Amino acid sequence: MQAKRIGDYLDRGDGTSRLVPQAALLLAIRQHLYDVLPDNLRRSCAIANYKQGVVVVIAGNNAVAAKLRHYGPKIIETLGKRGLKATGIRVEVQGTDSFAPQVSEKKALFLSPPASDALARLGRRLPDSRLKQAVNALAKKTR
Repeated sequence: MQAKRIGDYLDRGDGTSRLVPQAALLLAIRQHLYDVLPDNLRRSCAIANYKQGVVVVIAGNNAVAAKLRHYGPKIIETLGKRGLKATGIRVEVQGTDSFAPQVSEKKALFLSPPASDALARLGRRLPDSRLKQAVNALAKKTR
């Protein structure tokens, strides 16, 4: 028995063939939406559907939903410029763990040379302790 490709199932005439273009459209809308929104909103929402010109966006909480509604006109304008006939945006709140804040990468801390020198001088004056070790480690973080 030979394995079938997933495309063979999706190309059948039983209604599943409509899924591929709709999924591609939703992915394109998501990319356009993410180009418009700031990073904190991008992580807290998702595209749910696009039907009859209305983009349905799921928000992680009410605060995110309010901000998304504020961006509504800009989103519709951007989608229109990119060839999608969007006439409205509907925001629905669905509080789930999927929108939980993701831990961002630790940002590197770098000190200016004068600040590093000042910390190094402080470290030399401190008695041996964990504080002295921390100050010395921090003093080494220069650009």
